[in-house]
Amino acid sequence: MNKLNLTDPAEHCLKAMGLPAIRVQGMPVINLPVDSASGKLNLYLHSHEAAHRLFVYTRPQDLPVPQDRITVLAEFLTRANFGLPLGNFEIDLNDGEFNFKNSIDIADGELTPKMVQTLVVFSLECLNRYLPGIRAVIGGESAKSAIEAIDGPTKVVIR
Repeated sequence: MNKLNLTDPAEHCLKAMGLPAIRVQGMPVINLPVDSASGKLNLYLHSHEAAHRLFVYTRPQDLPVPQDRITVLAEFLTRANFGLPLGNFEIDLNDGEFNFKNSIDIADGELTPKMVQTLVVFSLECLNRYLPGIRAVIGGESAKSAIEAIDGPTKVVIR
């Protein structure tokens, strides 16, 4: 499999969108700090060029998860994942680090600005949508009530 250069076109797209892309020296990674309505976020575009894949990871800055809330947050993120058309939330159950991950496989193709824009915009929109619930869960609310405050009541009840 030939290596594709995915980092350069991704960086050009971010700059065309007016976003402050910062290349991480010596790595196929672009860091994008974002001030959003829900707080400060970090967005990372990580190119796996040999595999022809571009990953976008979005996470809030300075939002530690207390050890006793990790399992509840994992439940919340699982509930949030249900029905998402692109990407997913993931969490490290050891330390509570979490992010929204989105990716695209470019095998036999070319990375376009529209592809990068879709990944970035959807990642930011998704994290912004669910961040209030994440904060509520970290603050002590149940996963079910926090997700229902965002997505509405659970529609299917299995007995």
